[in-house]
Amino acid sequence: MGRSMDKYVVTASKLGYIKLPKNIEIYGKRNEIDKAFRKIMNEGKEKYLPIVTGHQGEPGAILGRIAKGETAYEVESGDRIIFSANVIPTPMTQANRYALETKLRMRGARIYDNVHVSGHAYREDHWELLRLINPEHVIPAHGFIAMHASYIEMAEDAGYELGDTLHLLRNGEELYIEE
Repeated sequence: MGRSMDKYVVTASKLGYIKLPKNIEIYGKRNEIDKAFRKIMNEGKEKYLPIVTGHQGEPGAILGRIAKGETAYEVESGDRIIFSANVIPTPMTQANRYALETKLRMRGARIYDNVHVSGHAYREDHWELLRLINPEHVIPAHGFIAMHASYIEMAEDAGYELGDTLHLLRNGEELYIEE
């Protein structure tokens, strides 16, 4: 449930990446979601497994609305909330997630948050990728400076030279490479 989930799941299904069982229902529009939550509460929560957006504590996402009591779905003592993704390590996201978990716990929810398996590659995966692709230049991207430093060290071990074939850029910086 949620706009982004609706968009991604429907697109993946149309492209043939996933095949949904017939008993799976996807809701993206607020009125559809509200109607589905009323149905769940009327028929019994034990018969359903809602999968909703908002695991990072994003304002306006479904889980946040549930935590604030803004939906027909009521979190009750002993209800289980499973976070299948780690918190993105930025101060704002960490604060949003903390506030979300606090609201859910105040309603009696039991939080399970250590079930994430990263979709990000590990060091050896990056090493193998560099070996397979053998790029002329390497530019670490996406992450904090400490992550970039580790990547630079690994790329240097693979034979790349900082400032020549290995480059460190800040967001918004450009690099021109002449042949």
